Amino acid sequence: MNNYKLIIFDLDGTLADTSPGILNSIRYAQKMMHLPEITLEQMYSHVGPPMDESYARNFGLSGDRLRQAVEYHKEYAVKQGYKEIDLYPHITDLLDKLRAQGKLTAVATLKAHQTAVKIFDTFGLSDKFDIVTGVDTKAPKTKAQLLEYCLEKSGCDKSQAVLIGDSKYDAIGAKEAGIDFIAVTYGFGFKTVEDAKEFPCCAVCDDVMQIEKFLCE
Repeated sequence: MNNYKLIIFDLDGTLADTSPGILNSIRYAQKMMHLPEITLEQMYSHVGPPMDESYARNFGLSGDRLRQAVEYHKEYAVKQGYKEIDLYPHITDLLDKLRAQGKLTAVATLKAHQTAVKIFDTFGLSDKFDIVTGVDTKAPKTKAQLLEYCLEKSGCDKSQAVLIGDSKYDAIGAKEAGIDFIAVTYGFGFKTVEDAKEFPCCAVCDDVMQIEKFLCE
């Protein structure tokens, strides 16, 4: 068994398939702002990266128009999108086992903090995390800054923490924060072991059971 004390999870593509809510949030922003249609592949590319980066890339937005698109996206997410998700199989069991072993569990997501909290409240996960941190519209944070917040709140050393995530944004954030990284290939970012190993990682897992085996056995 490893010596990690703080297990930090990404949300989108790691704890849950949040794509239905994200895609519908994009459609809402398109409707409200009369934005052009984009391909389904482009829509899925919104899962993982910061929202402003995705809207700038796929719709060519900037300035006030970009900020408004992000606000409409979050408006739908908070009202309805947070319910349009599916937890990945065995996630609840994994969290229970980690906590039974005395581990601290946390979430660091580039999703709006308010939306993340509503998701966990709705799906009965609020009591399974010691720390939840997301992005505030008025004070946006990088993945590394979110991870540093988790370290500060937990009182853990960097060597005692690991991030679990499905994308290069997670891998880069973990590297910048100076903590270990476990890549998963069942989400929206990494599709193969080879994809994940382009970035520093201590393990690559194809499903939640493999995460449990690596962390708990």
